[in-house]
Amino acid sequence: MKINIIIIISLLSIKGFCQKDTTLFKKQELIINKKSAFFKGKEIYNAERDLKELTEQEKTDECSVNYEFYNNPLSLVGNYYSYESGEGGVIACGVPGNSLNVLTIDLDNNKAISLSDIFLEESIIKALKDDNWIKKNMDERKIDFQSINSFEVFMDTINSLGYVKFKSNSFAVLGYNKKNGYVSVRLVGEEYMGFNHNKHLQLGLWVKPKESYKELFKNKIHFTVGDYKSGLKK
Repeated sequence: MKINIIIIISLLSIKGFCQKDTTLFKKQELIINKKSAFFKGKEIYNAERDLKELTEQEKTDECSVNYEFYNNPLSLVGNYYSYESGEGGVIACGVPGNSLNVLTIDLDNNKAISLSDIFLEESIIKALKDDNWIKKNMDERKIDFQSINSFEVFMDTINSLGYVKFKSNSFAVLGYNKKNGYVSVRLVGEEYMGFNHNKHLQLGLWVKPKESYKELFKNKIHFTVGDYKSGLKK
């Protein structure tokens, strides 16, 4: 009986690795699946492969791997792709934990894109200074954030709070206002909750694209936050 149970579990594990990956979005050379994504035939991410590799590395006779990797599409504007990336569970008799992130990349070279690469830095700074969460946390710690005039310095200042981590490419697009030319974005940080667990911390910002990027938001928004299931609130 024990041998039969082991065989059944093994077959289920193999079946899990071989399940068909549902296609969520396909446009020309970009294919976004439930568990993986490819651009021009090159892999962007693959949650199924990551889990298989982790299981092979960490699984022992005494301890199994009860873990998950996932990636969710958030927004696509031209070739700028934002997605949620996360993982969590228990590895080889360890303690439960998780980590999560939001990434924006240029599909042409798979490199990270900063919010300030696409949007005017002065509009980003103004939006951050007007944010209620920023005001509350900076005022409580008596940090002079009003004098900050650099996006990167602002990120460093927020991260100095100690329990949240923001990155310049951790953002996604919600929409475009044709009347004033501003774009609604979510700047997303990873907030530590304790006990090795984290959650998203979202800042809602209205920012203005640089002149060379205006056409993208007028005509090449393919999808935005909320069009696909994710951990972000619209």
